[in-house]
Amino acid sequence: MLVTWVDWVFVALLALAVAAGFVRGLVREALGLATWIVALLAARVFCQPVADFLATWIDNDDGRLIVAFVAIIIATILVGGILIRMLQAAIEWAGAGFLNRMTGAMFGGAKAVAALTLVTLLIGFTPLVQLSAWQDASVRPWFEQSRDWALAHLDSIEGGMSALPEALQHVPQSEEPQPLAEPVEQAEQMEQIDQQLPQTEQAAGQSSTTQQDPSVNGVSTISDS
Repeated sequence: MLVTWVDWVFVALLALAVAAGFVRGLVREALGLATWIVALLAARVFCQPVADFLATWIDNDDGRLIVAFVAIIIATILVGGILIRMLQAAIEWAGAGFLNRMTGAMFGGAKAVAALTLVTLLIGFTPLVQLSAWQDASVRPWFEQSRDWALAHLDSIEGGMSALPEALQHVPQSEEPQPLAEPVEQAEQMEQIDQQLPQTEQAAGQSSTTQQDPSVNGVSTISDS
């Protein structure tokens, strides 16, 4: 295959990502991406409460939501940026700056590969796939293999997620405890016990009397003799 302008664009983007990762370091690269994710999640969760708080100053509902969304993102990014700078300064002070930069370059390269794989996937849905520069590009087979690998893993993950509810259906359930007797039934049982107690005591008294009779008869016989 020939080297086309598509190859140069892909290689240039990959090189820029690696260089940026080396300059910024792993802490700023990884935590910077995590900060954006946290900012978007926080904006989605807290957008409505903040918009309700702004009702005193902004009358328009849509305007309140937009201002709240943007404000939450900016505030989260600012706080995350301060924490990242403090952590990076601590790493530099500890003497691990070069390791941080090398791992940052690796992370930047991995991020660029993921982005270019997504670009390859999107190109497949557009007429750009018919361009001779794309067909003859040397990097195209590599990124197409990366695309196929990512899609295969996504299918396996989706299959595992769909099989999870079926697996949960076969989980053995604990036996439900037997319901307690109703108060009425308990009262009837207590009444039956109360009725049986006198009969039991009377029978016990009769048996004790019967056991004492022979001794009494024996004493009377001795006295007669």
